[in-house]
Amino acid sequence: IRGAVTTQFSNLYDGTDGKNLGDKFYIPENVYIIGTMNDIDRSVDTFDFAMRRRFRFIEIKAKQRLSMLEELDEEKREEAEFRLLNLNRSISATEGLSESYRVGPSYFLKLKDLDYNYDALWSDYIKPLLIEYLRGSYDFQEILGNLDDAYNTIDDTGDVDESDGQ
Repeated sequence: IRGAVTTQFSNLYDGTDGKNLGDKFYIPENVYIIGTMNDIDRSVDTFDFAMRRRFRFIEIKAKQRLSMLEELDEEKREEAEFRLLNLNRSISATEGLSESYRVGPSYFLKLKDLDYNYDALWSDYIKPLLIEYLRGSYDFQEILGNLDDAYNTIDDTGDVDESDGQ
């Protein structure tokens, strides 16, 4: 179910406090609630803290999810991984951004529908996301240019730079 957690889980949320329902409410051991939160969305800071007090959080970083790219054609996968790692390394090194702003591998799964057109992936999906991240930055154009360069960095052998990306 996709929606506002406060609406979807209001009874559960109240029930985990133990104040409102006494001992009439419990969560069975075989029930798992899996949710995702965007930790760069500051409009939910207060709610985020409330949720973190009540539930276990496991951070899954983009690097840990590279296996998602196994869905891509084998001969295309390496370039997608290299571009993703290069871009994310540059994002992490950019003042005002951090690891929280890294692009996840799910963006690169769109390559299948785009006939592996990396320019279209950049202009239609990744660049608009980065523009939102950089909104209000003084040196917005320069930073965006640097991120574009990182995304498109190819060494002399024709391979994309494969250094760490962490």
